[in-house]
Amino acid sequence: MLNTKSLGCLLGLFLVSIQPFASAGAEGCCEENALPALPGYTVKVWAKGTSDFTNPDSIEVDRGHVWVGYQNVTSKTGGDGKFSTVVEYSSDGHLLRQFAVPGHCDGLRIDSVTHKVWASSNEDGNPGLVSIDQGSGKITTYSFDPTAHGGGFDDMAFLNGKMFIAASNPTLDPNGVNNFPAVNQVTFNGTKVVLTPVLMGNASAIDTMSGLAVTLNEVDPDSMSIDASGNLVLVNQAGSELVFIANPGTTSQSVSRTLVGTQLEDTVWIKPAARGRLLVVDGKTNTIYSVETNFTAGTVYTETPDDSGVSSFIGTLNLATGIVKPILIGFSKATGLIFAPATGDEE
Repeated sequence: MLNTKSLGCLLGLFLVSIQPFASAGAEGCCEENALPALPGYTVKVWAKGTSDFTNPDSIEVDRGHVWVGYQNVTSKTGGDGKFSTVVEYSSDGHLLRQFAVPGHCDGLRIDSVTHKVWASSNEDGNPGLVSIDQGSGKITTYSFDPTAHGGGFDDMAFLNGKMFIAASNPTLDPNGVNNFPAVNQVTFNGTKVVLTPVLMGNASAIDTMSGLAVTLNEVDPDSMSIDASGNLVLVNQAGSELVFIANPGTTSQSVSRTLVGTQLEDTVWIKPAARGRLLVVDGKTNTIYSVETNFTAGTVYTETPDDSGVSSFIGTLNLATGIVKPILIGFSKATGLIFAPATGDEE
Protein backbone atom coordinates (compact mmCIF):
# COMPACT_ATOMS: atom_id res chain seq x y z
CA MET A 1 0.00 0.00 0.00
CA LEU A 2 1.29 3.46 -0.90
CA ASN A 3 1.74 5.98 1.89
CA THR A 4 2.63 9.67 1.77
CA LYS A 5 6.34 8.98 2.25
CA SER A 6 6.31 6.51 -0.64
CA LEU A 7 4.51 9.03 -2.80
CA GLY A 8 7.12 11.63 -1.97
CA CYS A 9 9.87 9.24 -3.01
CA LEU A 10 8.07 8.49 -6.26
CA LEU A 11 7.72 12.17 -7.02
CA GLY A 12 11.40 12.64 -6.30
CA LEU A 13 12.23 9.92 -8.80
CA PHE A 14 9.80 11.54 -11.21
CA LEU A 15 11.59 14.89 -10.98
CA VAL A 16 14.95 13.22 -11.56
CA SER A 17 13.57 11.31 -14.54
CA ILE A 18 12.26 14.41 -16.30
CA GLN A 19 15.48 16.45 -15.98
CA PRO A 20 17.16 15.06 -19.12
CA PHE A 21 13.79 15.16 -20.85
CA ALA A 22 13.41 18.85 -20.01
CA SER A 23 16.89 19.75 -21.22
CA ALA A 24 16.70 17.81 -24.47
CA GLY A 25 17.12 20.13 -27.40
CA ALA A 26 15.62 17.99 -30.13
CA GLU A 27 12.62 15.82 -30.79
CA GLY A 28 10.53 15.10 -27.67
CA CYS A 29 11.70 18.23 -25.87
CA CYS A 30 9.72 19.12 -22.76
CA GLU A 31 9.26 22.65 -24.14
CA GLU A 32 6.30 21.23 -26.04
CA ASN A 33 4.65 20.37 -22.73
CA ALA A 34 2.55 22.81 -20.74
CA LEU A 35 3.42 20.90 -17.54
CA PRO A 36 6.21 18.50 -16.51
CA ALA A 37 5.49 14.97 -17.73
CA LEU A 38 7.35 11.70 -18.03
CA PRO A 39 8.79 10.85 -21.47
CA GLY A 40 6.10 9.55 -23.78
CA TYR A 41 3.43 11.97 -22.58
CA THR A 42 2.54 15.23 -24.33
CA VAL A 43 0.63 17.87 -22.35
CA LYS A 44 -1.05 20.90 -23.91
CA VAL A 45 -3.57 23.51 -22.83
CA TRP A 46 -6.88 22.40 -24.33
CA ALA A 47 -9.25 25.12 -23.07
CA LYS A 48 -9.47 27.81 -20.41
CA GLY A 49 -12.30 29.36 -18.47
CA THR A 50 -13.15 33.03 -18.83
CA SER A 51 -14.17 35.88 -16.57
CA ASP A 52 -17.76 34.62 -17.04
CA PHE A 53 -17.09 31.09 -15.74
CA THR A 54 -14.31 30.01 -13.41
CA ASN A 55 -13.17 27.17 -11.14
CA PRO A 56 -13.80 24.16 -13.41
CA ASP A 57 -14.37 20.86 -11.66
CA SER A 58 -16.18 17.92 -13.29
CA ILE A 59 -15.69 16.92 -16.92
CA GLU A 60 -17.56 14.53 -19.21
CA VAL A 61 -17.47 13.45 -22.88
CA ASP A 62 -20.35 12.50 -25.16
CA ARG A 63 -20.35 11.97 -28.95
CA GLY A 64 -17.17 13.98 -29.40
CA HIS A 65 -18.29 16.97 -27.34
CA VAL A 66 -16.82 17.80 -23.95
CA TRP A 67 -18.86 19.14 -21.04
CA VAL A 68 -17.34 20.93 -18.05
CA GLY A 69 -18.92 22.07 -14.81
CA TYR A 70 -17.54 25.43 -13.68
CA GLN A 71 -18.32 26.09 -10.02
CA ASN A 72 -17.60 29.82 -10.22
CA VAL A 73 -17.57 31.17 -6.63
CA THR A 74 -20.47 29.34 -5.00
CA SER A 75 -21.31 27.85 -1.61
CA LYS A 76 -21.03 24.06 -1.26
CA THR A 77 -24.45 24.11 0.41
CA GLY A 78 -26.04 26.52 -2.08
CA GLY A 79 -26.71 28.98 0.72
CA ASP A 80 -25.56 31.99 -1.30
CA GLY A 81 -28.17 31.47 -4.03
CA LYS A 82 -25.53 31.68 -6.77
CA PHE A 83 -25.09 29.64 -9.96
CA SER A 84 -22.49 27.40 -11.54
CA THR A 85 -21.96 27.21 -15.31
CA VAL A 86 -22.03 24.04 -17.41
CA VAL A 87 -20.12 24.57 -20.65
CA GLU A 88 -20.26 22.49 -23.83
CA TYR A 89 -17.12 22.40 -26.00
CA SER A 90 -16.37 20.95 -29.41
CA SER A 91 -13.77 18.20 -29.65
CA ASP A 92 -11.05 20.79 -30.28
CA GLY A 93 -11.93 22.99 -27.30
CA HIS A 94 -14.14 25.63 -28.88
CA LEU A 95 -16.99 26.89 -26.74
CA LEU A 96 -20.41 25.91 -28.10
CA ARG A 97 -22.98 26.59 -25.37
CA GLN A 98 -23.21 27.41 -21.69
CA PHE A 99 -25.94 26.76 -19.13
CA ALA A 100 -26.59 28.28 -15.69
CA VAL A 101 -27.02 25.63 -12.99
CA PRO A 102 -28.23 26.53 -9.46
CA GLY A 103 -25.73 26.03 -6.66
CA HIS A 104 -22.23 24.56 -6.49
CA CYS A 105 -21.95 22.02 -9.35
CA ASP A 106 -19.75 19.12 -8.27
CA GLY A 107 -21.06 16.17 -10.30
CA LEU A 108 -21.49 16.09 -14.08
CA ARG A 109 -22.38 12.94 -16.01
CA ILE A 110 -24.10 12.04 -19.27
CA ASP A 111 -26.40 9.07 -19.77
CA SER A 112 -25.01 7.34 -22.88
CA VAL A 113 -28.48 5.99 -23.73
CA THR A 114 -30.56 9.20 -23.54
CA HIS A 115 -27.61 11.60 -23.90
CA LYS A 116 -29.10 13.79 -21.18
CA VAL A 117 -26.57 15.82 -19.22
CA TRP A 118 -26.97 15.52 -15.45
CA ALA A 119 -25.46 18.03 -13.01
CA SER A 120 -25.58 17.63 -9.22
CA SER A 121 -25.00 20.56 -6.90
CA ASN A 122 -24.25 21.34 -3.25
CA GLU A 123 -22.29 18.28 -2.15
CA ASP A 124 -22.15 19.42 1.50
CA GLY A 125 -25.91 19.87 2.00
CA ASN A 126 -29.21 20.99 0.44
CA PRO A 127 -28.50 18.97 -2.72
CA GLY A 128 -29.75 19.90 -6.17
CA LEU A 129 -29.99 18.04 -9.46
CA VAL A 130 -30.77 19.18 -12.99
CA SER A 131 -30.83 17.55 -16.41
CA ILE A 132 -30.03 19.29 -19.69
CA ASP A 133 -31.58 18.09 -22.93
CA GLN A 134 -28.79 18.35 -25.49
CA GLY A 135 -31.18 18.84 -28.39
CA SER A 136 -33.39 21.60 -27.04
CA GLY A 137 -31.16 22.94 -24.29
CA LYS A 138 -34.08 22.62 -21.85
CA ILE A 139 -33.08 22.42 -18.18
CA THR A 140 -35.25 20.35 -15.82
CA THR A 141 -34.86 20.78 -12.07
CA TYR A 142 -35.37 17.89 -9.63
CA SER A 143 -35.89 17.99 -5.86
CA PHE A 144 -34.70 15.83 -2.98
CA ASP A 145 -36.31 14.95 0.31
CA PRO A 146 -34.12 15.69 3.36
CA THR A 147 -31.11 13.42 3.11
CA ALA A 148 -30.71 10.41 5.39
CA HIS A 149 -26.98 11.00 5.77
CA GLY A 150 -27.25 14.73 6.48
CA GLY A 151 -25.00 15.89 3.64
CA GLY A 152 -25.41 16.33 -0.10
CA PHE A 153 -24.65 14.33 -3.23
CA ASP A 154 -21.55 14.32 -5.39
CA ASP A 155 -20.68 12.25 -8.44
CA MET A 156 -23.01 10.07 -10.52
CA ALA A 157 -22.63 7.05 -12.79
CA PHE A 158 -24.79 5.20 -15.30
CA LEU A 159 -24.60 1.42 -15.59
CA ASN A 160 -26.96 -1.14 -17.15
CA GLY A 161 -29.71 1.43 -17.56
CA LYS A 162 -29.50 2.54 -13.93
CA MET A 163 -28.39 5.82 -12.40
CA PHE A 164 -26.28 5.90 -9.24
CA ILE A 165 -25.19 8.79 -7.01
CA ALA A 166 -22.63 9.19 -4.20
CA ALA A 167 -23.91 10.46 -0.84
CA SER A 168 -21.26 12.98 0.17
CA ASN A 169 -20.38 14.70 3.45
CA PRO A 170 -22.08 12.09 5.65
CA THR A 171 -22.78 12.61 9.33
CA LEU A 172 -20.53 10.23 11.26
CA ASP A 173 -21.43 8.61 14.59
CA PRO A 174 -19.39 9.32 17.77
CA ASN A 175 -16.91 6.63 16.67
CA GLY A 176 -16.38 8.27 13.30
CA VAL A 177 -18.40 5.66 11.38
CA ASN A 178 -20.77 6.30 8.49
CA ASN A 179 -23.90 4.23 9.15
CA PHE A 180 -25.86 5.76 6.27
CA PRO A 181 -26.12 4.95 2.55
CA ALA A 182 -22.93 5.85 0.69
CA VAL A 183 -24.26 5.04 -2.80
CA ASN A 184 -27.89 5.20 -3.92
CA GLN A 185 -29.72 4.18 -7.05
CA VAL A 186 -31.72 7.09 -8.48
CA THR A 187 -35.21 6.88 -9.92
CA PHE A 188 -37.84 9.58 -10.30
CA ASN A 189 -41.43 10.25 -9.38
CA GLY A 190 -42.09 13.15 -11.72
CA THR A 191 -39.38 15.64 -10.75
CA LYS A 192 -38.95 14.16 -7.27
CA VAL A 193 -35.76 12.15 -6.75
CA VAL A 194 -36.34 8.68 -5.30
CA LEU A 195 -33.31 7.07 -3.65
CA THR A 196 -32.73 3.37 -3.02
CA PRO A 197 -29.61 2.46 -0.99
CA VAL A 198 -27.09 0.33 -2.88
CA LEU A 199 -24.04 0.54 -0.59
CA MET A 200 -24.11 1.36 3.11
CA GLY A 201 -21.26 3.34 4.59
CA ASN A 202 -20.43 0.44 6.92
CA ALA A 203 -21.04 -2.40 4.46
CA SER A 204 -19.04 -5.62 4.35
CA ALA A 205 -16.49 -6.09 1.56
CA ILE A 206 -13.56 -8.25 0.50
CA ASP A 207 -10.14 -6.64 0.65
CA THR A 208 -8.53 -7.22 -2.76
CA MET A 209 -5.00 -7.59 -1.40
CA SER A 210 -5.54 -9.83 1.62
CA GLY A 211 -8.66 -11.62 0.40
CA LEU A 212 -10.16 -11.13 3.85
CA ALA A 213 -13.59 -9.81 4.76
CA VAL A 214 -13.55 -6.23 6.07
CA THR A 215 -16.06 -3.64 7.23
CA LEU A 216 -16.03 -0.46 5.19
CA ASN A 217 -16.22 3.05 6.56
CA GLU A 218 -17.15 5.37 3.71
CA VAL A 219 -16.31 8.65 5.41
CA ASP A 220 -16.01 10.58 2.14
CA PRO A 221 -17.97 9.20 -0.84
CA ASP A 222 -16.79 11.22 -3.82
CA SER A 223 -16.04 10.29 -7.45
CA MET A 224 -17.54 7.33 -9.32
CA SER A 225 -16.62 5.49 -12.49
CA ILE A 226 -17.14 2.21 -14.34
CA ASP A 227 -14.09 -0.05 -14.52
CA ALA A 228 -13.04 -2.26 -17.43
CA SER A 229 -15.00 -5.21 -15.97
CA GLY A 230 -18.23 -3.24 -15.74
CA ASN A 231 -18.13 -2.69 -11.97
CA LEU A 232 -19.34 0.51 -10.35
CA VAL A 233 -16.35 2.08 -8.59
CA LEU A 234 -16.61 4.58 -5.73
CA VAL A 235 -13.70 6.70 -4.50
CA ASN A 236 -13.78 7.04 -0.72
CA GLN A 237 -11.57 10.11 -0.89
CA ALA A 238 -10.62 10.79 2.74
CA GLY A 239 -10.63 7.01 3.31
CA SER A 240 -7.98 6.53 0.59
CA GLU A 241 -9.67 3.57 -1.05
CA LEU A 242 -11.54 2.40 -4.11
CA VAL A 243 -14.73 0.41 -3.57
CA PHE A 244 -15.85 -1.94 -6.37
CA ILE A 245 -19.54 -2.86 -6.61
CA ALA A 246 -20.30 -5.72 -8.97
CA ASN A 247 -23.90 -5.96 -10.22
CA PRO A 248 -25.00 -2.95 -8.15
CA GLY A 249 -28.59 -2.86 -7.02
CA THR A 250 -29.22 -6.55 -7.80
CA THR A 251 -29.49 -9.71 -5.69
CA SER A 252 -26.07 -10.79 -7.00
CA GLN A 253 -24.31 -7.61 -5.86
CA SER A 254 -20.85 -8.08 -4.36
CA VAL A 255 -18.39 -5.55 -2.93
CA SER A 256 -14.60 -5.37 -2.72
CA ARG A 257 -12.14 -2.64 -1.85
CA THR A 258 -8.56 -1.62 -2.64
CA LEU A 259 -6.59 0.61 -0.29
CA VAL A 260 -4.41 3.14 -2.11
CA GLY A 261 -2.75 5.03 0.74
CA THR A 262 -3.54 8.52 -0.51
CA GLN A 263 -6.61 10.56 -1.35
CA LEU A 264 -7.80 10.22 -4.94
CA GLU A 265 -10.15 12.15 -7.19
CA ASP A 266 -11.40 10.96 -10.58
CA THR A 267 -10.22 7.59 -11.94
CA VAL A 268 -10.12 6.52 -15.59
CA TRP A 269 -9.98 2.96 -16.95
CA ILE A 270 -8.35 2.54 -20.35
CA LYS A 271 -10.24 -0.04 -22.39
CA PRO A 272 -9.18 -2.03 -25.45
CA ALA A 273 -8.69 -0.20 -28.75
CA ALA A 274 -8.43 3.10 -26.90
CA ARG A 275 -7.28 5.99 -29.07
CA GLY A 276 -7.69 9.49 -27.78
CA ARG A 277 -6.46 11.68 -24.93
CA LEU A 278 -6.90 12.38 -21.27
CA LEU A 279 -8.48 15.70 -20.38
CA VAL A 280 -7.41 17.03 -17.00
CA VAL A 281 -9.08 19.90 -15.15
CA ASP A 282 -7.08 22.30 -12.98
CA GLY A 283 -9.61 24.24 -10.92
CA LYS A 284 -7.31 26.91 -9.53
CA THR A 285 -5.73 27.90 -12.84
CA ASN A 286 -9.05 27.77 -14.72
CA THR A 287 -7.45 25.43 -17.26
CA ILE A 288 -8.18 22.14 -18.99
CA TYR A 289 -5.18 20.19 -20.28
CA SER A 290 -4.94 17.55 -22.99
CA VAL A 291 -2.63 14.61 -22.30
CA GLU A 292 -1.61 12.32 -25.15
CA THR A 293 0.39 9.10 -25.16
CA ASN A 294 0.25 5.58 -26.55
CA PHE A 295 -2.55 4.41 -24.26
CA THR A 296 -2.43 0.76 -23.24
CA ALA A 297 -5.59 -1.20 -22.48
CA GLY A 298 -5.89 -2.02 -18.79
CA THR A 299 -4.01 1.06 -17.57
CA VAL A 300 -5.73 2.92 -14.74
CA TYR A 301 -5.15 6.67 -14.48
CA THR A 302 -6.04 8.67 -11.41
CA GLU A 303 -5.40 12.06 -9.78
CA THR A 304 -4.91 13.38 -6.27
CA PRO A 305 -6.78 16.39 -4.85
CA ASP A 306 -5.04 19.47 -3.51
CA ASP A 307 -5.55 18.40 0.12
CA SER A 308 -3.85 15.03 -0.36
CA GLY A 309 -0.48 14.26 1.24
CA VAL A 310 1.13 14.63 -2.19
CA SER A 311 -1.30 16.83 -4.04
CA SER A 312 -2.53 17.49 -7.54
CA PHE A 313 -0.69 15.05 -9.78
CA ILE A 314 -1.82 12.51 -12.37
CA GLY A 315 -0.56 8.96 -12.05
CA THR A 316 -1.10 5.35 -13.01
CA LEU A 317 -2.62 3.07 -10.38
CA ASN A 318 -1.44 -0.51 -9.87
CA LEU A 319 -4.50 -2.29 -8.51
CA ALA A 320 -2.44 -5.26 -7.31
CA THR A 321 -0.38 -3.11 -4.96
CA GLY A 322 -2.35 0.12 -4.53
CA ILE A 323 0.70 2.09 -5.68
CA VAL A 324 0.19 5.28 -7.68
CA LYS A 325 3.06 6.16 -10.03
CA PRO A 326 3.16 9.88 -10.97
CA ILE A 327 3.32 10.64 -14.68
CA LEU A 328 2.33 14.32 -14.70
CA ILE A 329 2.84 17.04 -12.06
CA GLY A 330 2.53 20.80 -11.73
CA PHE A 331 -1.20 21.25 -11.18
CA SER A 332 -2.54 23.71 -8.66
CA LYS A 333 -5.78 21.79 -8.08
CA ALA A 334 -6.47 18.67 -10.16
CA THR A 335 -10.24 18.21 -9.98
CA GLY A 336 -11.49 16.40 -13.08
CA LEU A 337 -10.18 13.62 -15.30
CA ILE A 338 -11.75 11.89 -18.32
CA PHE A 339 -10.64 9.89 -21.34
CA ALA A 340 -11.82 11.51 -24.60
CA PRO A 341 -11.86 8.96 -27.44
CA ALA A 342 -10.53 10.09 -30.80
CA THR A 343 -13.27 11.27 -33.16
CA GLY A 344 -15.27 8.31 -34.39
CA ASP A 345 -14.04 5.99 -31.65
CA GLU A 346 -16.73 6.64 -29.08
CA GLU A 347 -18.87 3.71 -28.14
